Amino acid sequence: MVNEIRIVNIKTNEAIVVNRSEGQYILDTMDWDSPSVSPETYRVPYQIGETLLGIVVGTRKPTLTGYVVADLSTEESLGLTWEQYFQRQREKIDDAQEVLDRVLSVFQDVRIEVSGYYLDARITQPVKYSSLEQENNEVMCLFQVDFECYNPLFYADKKTVQLASVNGMFRFPFITTEQSGDEYTVFGEIAQRQSVLVENKGQAPVGCIITVRALGGTVQNPKIYNVNTGDLIAFDGISLDDGDVLIIDTEKGEESAVLHDSSEGEDVSVVGYLTEGSTFLKVEQGSSLYSYEVGEGQQTLLEISLEYTEKYFNFRGM
Repeated sequence: MVNEIRIVNIKTNEAIVVNRSEGQYILDTMDWDSPSVSPETYRVPYQIGETLLGIVVGTRKPTLTGYVVADLSTEESLGLTWEQYFQRQREKIDDAQEVLDRVLSVFQDVRIEVSGYYLDARITQPVKYSSLEQENNEVMCLFQVDFECYNPLFYADKKTVQLASVNGMFRFPFITTEQSGDEYTVFGEIAQRQSVLVENKGQAPVGCIITVRALGGTVQNPKIYNVNTGDLIAFDGISLDDGDVLIIDTEKGEESAVLHDSSEGEDVSVVGYLTEGSTFLKVEQGSSLYSYEVGEGQQTLLEISLEYTEKYFNFRGM
């Protein structure tokens, strides 16, 4: 049972909260809908049955029904006549409707947040208000919102995995330490791993943001790959100098590879430098090992992170 939904306009960042028990927006029902699933198949002459190529997942069309209520406080109602009291309540409802219409615009995407998950959506028509007096008066107003989610999956919180990192530890004031009779000073820590286990507990493979940063030297032709599947993304002919950052987006429909040149302050697309056989690799369902290599330079001069968001068809407590 869902007791509270938060809806955020992604463009303006303005938000409303629809709750079952308090506030000006009272939740009645939320139909989350379910996306359609269609198989893609083919067959050749004399074949028995068909060969499954894959599946096509359709959009999700949730519908929210609720009430705008006056929510007039005791302090606001003191000293008012009955006529003034009802007029003030009607004004409160009208003000709340204006906010609702502003947050839910057919021209802007919204994010529906619920139980630690979120769903990106857009309304398919302006908010509908009841025209019946018993449902639209100075006490309350029934409304309905129809959404369409072109990506029908719920997102969980983002996760970040470090494939390689360099952590500075030199601080002022400078203090030396002693351990086991040996004097030493730690100026930094370099974390290198041959491979890192990445877990995707969601219900679908997901794209990710891969960030490669050069530190203190030059690194050429980085390659990141899935040890289990052999999928890789690699470059030939690019060089990262100290401070340069390569950002790779592997999300479906958003694929890109951009190199930020710190010396020139410019961003340059390096998609044309991808090697043959490269793919915008995904974070597969379950557990997979990911690793990296460089063509020239030192691996200790790199910071590499992989950021992704698990996706679900349904969420806990739905």
